Formats: sequence, C-alpha cells, structure tokens
Amino acid sequence: MRILILEDQPAVREVVAEIASELDEHVKITQIGSLKEAQDVLAGTHWDGLITDMSLGDGNVLDLFEAMRARGETLPPMVLMSGFLTAERMSQAVDLGIEHVLSKPFAPDVLLDCLTQMLGSAQSPAAPVERSMRSSDRLLPEMFEMDRRLGLVYRMFDEMPAEHDVSAVCGRALNLAMEVVHAQGGYLALFERQQDQLVMVASEGYEDAPLSCKLRETVFRELIDGHETLYQVGHDAQPQPCWQGVEQNGFVAVPVCLQGVSMGVLCLNQVACEIPLRSDVRQILGILVKKLDTLLDNRAVHAALAANMRDTLIALVRSLEARDKYTRDHSARVGALSAVLAQDLGLDDDHVDLIRTGGLLHDIGKCGVPDAVLLKPGRYTDSEFALMKAHPVIGDNILANMDTMVRERLMLRHHHERYDGYGYPDKLAGDDIPLDARIVCVADAIDAMTTHRVYRMARPLSFCLEQLKESAGTQFDPTIVEVAIAAIERGEVKTQAERGQEATGVMPLSALISVKTEVRSYG
Repeated sequence: MRILILEDQPAVREVVAEIASELDEHVKITQIGSLKEAQDVLAGTHWDGLITDMSLGDGNVLDLFEAMRARGETLPPMVLMSGFLTAERMSQAVDLGIEHVLSKPFAPDVLLDCLTQMLGSAQSPAAPVERSMRSSDRLLPEMFEMDRRLGLVYRMFDEMPAEHDVSAVCGRALNLAMEVVHAQGGYLALFERQQDQLVMVASEGYEDAPLSCKLRETVFRELIDGHETLYQVGHDAQPQPCWQGVEQNGFVAVPVCLQGVSMGVLCLNQVACEIPLRSDVRQILGILVKKLDTLLDNRAVHAALAANMRDTLIALVRSLEARDKYTRDHSARVGALSAVLAQDLGLDDDHVDLIRTGGLLHDIGKCGVPDAVLLKPGRYTDSEFALMKAHPVIGDNILANMDTMVRERLMLRHHHERYDGYGYPDKLAGDDIPLDARIVCVADAIDAMTTHRVYRMARPLSFCLEQLKESAGTQFDPTIVEVAIAAIERGEVKTQAERGQEATGVMPLSALISVKTEVRSYG
C-alpha cells in the first residue's frame, strides 16, 4: 500500500508519517513538501492514499487538484488537513470529491480513523501502540499549533492588502486576529473623538448591530485613553457591554493605534482559546496590531499626499483657465457633469468621485502648450492645431509618476478618442476606450456646445440634444449619450446664458480643443 504525504513542514510530515505507518507494517510512505514536487509525483505513480495540507509554501493544493481534474487526471483518495478552511475553500473541496477534511489541530487517532475509513476495512490498523510510547500524541498538536502561529505571522506580512484601502486593510486584520484566538466573531472600529463614538469599519457577526455607538456604551474607555493595552472578559465572567446593546463574556479587545495614539478598538468575541490569553498569543496579537499601525500610518500619509497632489493639480487647471474668461470654470463644470453621468450609469460613489476628478483635470495637459498657441485669438494653422492635439498626451505624462492617479491618467489621455476610432491620440474605438474617458468626452462636448465661442453664441439645449443623437455611435458611446440626454431633459445642464454668464467682446478661439473643431465635432 502506497501513501503520499504532502506537507511543507518537515517535522509535521515525520509525525504524520509515524501515524500513517500504524495502518500496516507493509505500508510504504513517501513524503514531499511542495506543489511543484506533487505535480510530478502524482502524475507518474499510483497512490492508494494521499494526506495533504491545504496551504503550502508555493500555493494552495486545491488549485492544483482542480487543474489536474481539468486535464482528466484521477485524484487519489485523500485526507485534507487545514488550519483555516473558508466556506469557499470547503465548497471547492466538496466539488473535488474530498470526503475527509481535518481541521488542525487534531489528535493522531482522528487521522488514523480517517485513513482506515478512506482505505477500506480490508486494511485494518496494526495493534495500537501504548499511548505512553506514542510520541505523536504529544508532538502533533504542539507542532500544529506552532505551525499555525508561524503561518499567521507570515500572513500578517504577506497577505495584508497592498491597495490603499483602509476598510480592506482593517477587514483582513480582523480575520487574522480572529484566527489567532479562534474567535467566532468580532469587529474593528475607529474612534471619532469629536463625537466620542466608535464606528465599525470591519465586522463579523455584527450584521444587525448599529454601525456606530458611543464609547460610553462599551467598556473600552481605558483602551482608547491609552491606559490599557488589553481588555479581557473570561468565559465564566459576568457579561460586559462590548457594543451598543451587546453584552458578552469570553471576549478580548486591544487598542488600534496610529503613530502610538489609540484610534480605535479591535474586539474579538466567542473566543475559543483560554482567557486570560497566554503570553505567546498576546505577542502574536501585538505583532498584528503593530503591523496594522504601520499600514494605517502609511495609508494616512499616502492619502494626505494624494489629496495635496490632487488639490495642487486642480489649482493649476484653474490658473490656466483664469487667463481666459470664456474657459473659466470649464473643467469644474465638466467634472460635475461627468459625475452626474457616472451616477446615472449606476457606478459606485468612489468611482463617481474618481470620474469627477478626471473631469476636473482633463485639460491639464494644456499647460504644456505654448501661450502663443493656447491664447491665439484666431484660427490655428495645421501645425498649431497639432500642438493643441498633444495636450491629452502631455496630461498623461504629467501624472505618469503619480501612482495614486493611474485611472485619472486614462481619462486625461483618452478623452478625445472617438467611439468610431477616428479620435486621438491612440485612435482607440468602442469599448477599447476606457469607460471613464468616454464619460468625460461626452461631458466635455456638452459644455463646449453650451458655452460661447468666438464665432457663435452658446447653443441652445435643443441643438445640443440633436448633436448628441447624431453623434451617438460615431463620436460618442451610445449608452452614455442616452444618460446624457436624460440628464439634459431633467435640467442637469444649463447653457451659459442660463448660468447668467453672458460674455461680450472678442473670444480667443484657442481656449479649448473643442473650439477648433466644433463645426465638425464637439468636445
């Protein structure tokens, strides 16, 4: 009988092999420690059984099994071991036909029973070894616990989100903390000092609880004030208020800090491990909180820099437009209308704000166009028009080194592409043009049509509607035209006359690209 053990921790492999050897004195056991090895070994040899950990150093074993099944390869009967099996992974294991799943830690006899059931009654285990002589009874649970803690520490550094999203960071930190103490629920809440309240940013098992509660509704004042670093309520203790309307025992809480100042609470309830927490468990929680402190600190700095950068760029756009009273506030209007169209398309609030920013910045590349061209009061020559057409690429280059504005760059570069592929700078067509840029393109054209130009006054909204309908599918995305028409019809767009901004005198033709081409194409 041939049994393969797939486990990346050598000490755990040895103990598991010792247990499996009790099945039969003739059992042949092979040990490997990576998915890379498993791909070769499983493909070339028949195995009566497989004992495998789920998470290995080079990936998840279930993904390997899915790939093998897709290739038509047969999987051996197996026992799957896991320290943390999510509902998604459990469903994946069931789909793969894995009947024996063991949650770490487990006793040696549990594994032995699973192997006996899996391999059939024909193979009965050898005479039981005296418990005082079986080292695995003592070693296996200890190794599993050591492996679990080490894995948690690694995951704190490897699996915390890289994106600059505070809620994602807090959610991942909560899940890891729940694993540390084997909690069934919990939350991470940030503290609003002015309101003296906690606001949940991540939670498990608190779906029906209010998202915020006054600090006085909890027992965490000492944590927030920085006087304590851990609050513990034992399983047999009197229940204590840990949230508004929620009293529990068997929970622990630690402060969440930013630059050493308490700014929230991480509360874990229905804790399965012993309370008070052992020192090693407290140390792992401490590492997690310090890691969270670093990530939140980085995100706070990153967010402040990004906001400052955004404000600086918007100020630059305003200074450009201030030189010409006929383009003043053009970008602000394009940004506002772009946000309206994005909302009407059903995009989420964060996406809408992103598009508003793209609309605000869409013409920033004009700062790289010479004043002699930008402020020229007459029509452009072909070479001057070519310089003006460079402003989307110039805007893209301005944001090229700003890693917080990757999606805004796409709007700046592509807001003069046409749906039929005859725009610039890249002659993209249809859905190859980023959706955000297609939205800004329509908003830009609408503002151009409803604003005075040197050779004509602002067009009425009826003319604007007619042009949008005629250009749907050629210059503009038809879907965005539909929502734009609906926005105009419900009064979201005003002409320059309606805005009370009638202009007099000679208008410089070169303030916007759309001015130069408006007879043929708006925007």
